Amino acid sequence: MTTTRPVPAATGTTGRVVARLAAFAGVSMVAVFIAPAFLYPFFQAATVLTGTHLIAFGSMACAAMLVGTALSCRWFGDSWSAATGLGVEGLRGWRLPLGLAAGWMAIAVPIGLLVWGRAIRIVPAEGGNWWAATGLAAAMLAPAALTEELTFRGYGFTLLRRAWGARVAVATTSLAFGLMHLLNPGVTVQSVLMVALAGVFLAVVRLSLDSLWATWLAHFAYNFVQLAVFHTAVSGLAFPQPWYRAVSAGPAWLTGGEWGPEAGVAAAGGMLVVSFLLAVRAGWVGIHRRGWRFAIDVRPDRRREP
Repeated sequence: MTTTRPVPAATGTTGRVVARLAAFAGVSMVAVFIAPAFLYPFFQAATVLTGTHLIAFGSMACAAMLVGTALSCRWFGDSWSAATGLGVEGLRGWRLPLGLAAGWMAIAVPIGLLVWGRAIRIVPAEGGNWWAATGLAAAMLAPAALTEELTFRGYGFTLLRRAWGARVAVATTSLAFGLMHLLNPGVTVQSVLMVALAGVFLAVVRLSLDSLWATWLAHFAYNFVQLAVFHTAVSGLAFPQPWYRAVSAGPAWLTGGEWGPEAGVAAAGGMLVVSFLLAVRAGWVGIHRRGWRFAIDVRPDRRREP
């Protein structure tokens, strides 16, 4: 069983934490502007060779965040592995399969139940190459997911956790994660709240498995299931998919409506159940059978809190 140990408080004062966060944000923003100048020719060449349109902006933003994170860690003398969760340790054991399964099940089961209950209908769509569409979806979603994880649950998350603890880090980054989606089309109060809840869910994956690799896979799987498996919108963004698509036939508060299933209460249930299972596995929650009843103890004394 994997338990998450507290991160050493290497950062001393609140001022130093804020300074490091500001420096990290500044370096990352500069990298985002500089990276396209260096990387775009390579993406152009790849497009000519493969005949496939690559999602250049997402890949370049991902590369920029990696560079910004690396420069910040080197500047402040932080270990890459400890500061980001992207070290070799994060690849060991069952972390990657568990991360992938967590993201997949948190959204696939709720959508499947909605389809079974006819709150979501599968309707025909124009034909096309399914493999090409799936590959394009993966090429778009993978770097986008890593970019967001580096931004919200990477080095900045570690700095917040060192200074004020895991709860503040989770609350702060999840709120920022939700607010970042305010500019997406069709945004509602519920959709922003649900994205913020997704931030909490991904933070649970990050802390319970102690791996940003696993969190990246969870984030990728969560979006991939919606776009490439069920052919729904993702965060309000709709992309053409071949042969069929899933459309809401029930109340938007349940199914997510045009924003996509992740904005519905059903998705919230999926994330909460998977988060609970991860908490049990990490030892934050203990379940004991007493007679015919089950008692739940949050953060048993025998386990360290995250």
